[in-house]
Amino acid sequence: QPLENAGVGQYFRSLGDRLRRLTVQEAPSTWDAEYHAITTEEQFAELLALLREKKKFSFDTETTDVRPRFAEIVGYSFAVEEGTAWYLPVRAPQGTPTFDPATTLERLRPLLEDASIEKIGQNLKYEMVLLRSHGVMLRGTAFDTMVADYLLEPGQRIHKLDDLAKRYLNHAMIPITALIGTGRNQKRMDEAPLADITEYAAEDADVPVRLEKILHRRLQEAELE
Repeated sequence: QPLENAGVGQYFRSLGDRLRRLTVQEAPSTWDAEYHAITTEEQFAELLALLREKKKFSFDTETTDVRPRFAEIVGYSFAVEEGTAWYLPVRAPQGTPTFDPATTLERLRPLLEDASIEKIGQNLKYEMVLLRSHGVMLRGTAFDTMVADYLLEPGQRIHKLDDLAKRYLNHAMIPITALIGTGRNQKRMDEAPLADITEYAAEDADVPVRLEKILHRRLQEAELE
């Protein structure tokens, strides 16, 4: 039967637009990436200098607890452009090169508290509460991929980073279970081998950089910026 109701017709036109967007989002993509562990003082100093120079970076933390107020920081990951990211460990299995947790946070403090240096990431509220619990006030939060996706797709039930990577980048991220296992054999994040956690954590900083360009453009188009 003909659709005489204008609202129904508009609904199907809107549905068609949405399906076209999804088709574009799900186009095959390549994933070229280089992820590096920071293990020497020279590398740490070079990373700090790079983050200051770029004035904008994506970052994420690996911790011991999903509740930020009770979590200890295991490491930090950073990215300034897509495809390259670094992981800075402060807690790791015995024998692994790490940096002192308290000293490392103090060295990062000027960057994290500088409002003129833009930070992007996924669920930055977690990082804000975590860092505040450790005496650091995160400033310069510029773009949160989770919030952006919620604004663009409020009907979606899930706005996790791996879900966003699949929908917008056609990329399957490393599952946390591959890193720490499940059930009785599950490890803590600070027990994961450095090589494994580097790939996992650095990806968490790289993906928001790739997503920001897509989501920012869509926010502008939808007048939701």
